[in-house]
Amino acid sequence: MAALIFGLIASLAAVLSILFAARQTRELARQTKINNGISAASAVHNSLDRLHGIDSMLFQNPQYIPYFYSGSPLPHVEAERLQVLILAEMFADSLDYGLLIKSLAPETDNYDCWDEYVEGMLENAPAIRFVVSRHPTWWPSLTEHFPNITP
Repeated sequence: MAALIFGLIASLAAVLSILFAARQTRELARQTKINNGISAASAVHNSLDRLHGIDSMLFQNPQYIPYFYSGSPLPHVEAERLQVLILAEMFADSLDYGLLIKSLAPETDNYDCWDEYVEGMLENAPAIRFVVSRHPTWWPSLTEHFPNITP
């Protein structure tokens, strides 16, 4: 009789242990999902923050806006050309970072507009196409998504 009672108690303890482990696993999965979402949001914020930094520079130097949003060719004056190329490299860094984050973080699935934004920037900014085509390995995510970038 004592063995039966001990067996029932042991069985009950095992069932309770399994239920507790299941609850812990469910909570861990929930916390992981929340943390992944926060990480994805932070990564998207970083992408946008990088772009805002460049936009701030363009706001302070509006003469460079046509080179990135209107399809204007690279300037011929050397000093201006160098400034546009530096901004183009910064844009390429930001675009590449956004594509990289989108590919690494599954929670950024609703961030598909980034592909459209990158495509639009490449269409309207010969300066960005120029720097990326000169050094495609510097921006691997850009060149992977848009392998036919030409100046």
